[in-house]
Amino acid sequence: MPPENAIFLPPGVVPPTPAAQPAPGGPPFDRDFFEQTLPQAVRSFCTQVVCESPIVELYTVDGAKHFVKNISGVADTWVALHTQREDHEHDIQVFLPYTTIFRVEVHPEEHEGQGRLGFLAIMADEGE
Repeated sequence: MPPENAIFLPPGVVPPTPAAQPAPGGPPFDRDFFEQTLPQAVRSFCTQVVCESPIVELYTVDGAKHFVKNISGVADTWVALHTQREDHEHDIQVFLPYTTIFRVEVHPEEHEGQGRLGFLAIMADEGE
């Protein structure tokens, strides 16, 4: 007789392996997200829609919006981003703890007046 807490899965359904599950309580955006997932996601997105200069917007819990041009560096607890602001002509490098990032958006094109804000990583990786 099976134990009381046994879960029976339908045929063909395989339970997830422990390694495939995210760390409980960990931030949704981590080192792997910025090293692997985001650049691949932007490339994939741009094969589905026309986007010559995609816009990556990152939002933090303090209400700030960052226009990400490139990923400058990653560590286990933070990411360094090459960014620009709509109201400044110069580039900015920001260091953000992963725990402060709550949303990342990819847009296929810049809005009027944002021509200099595109995500550069996709352009740099096209020749590889």
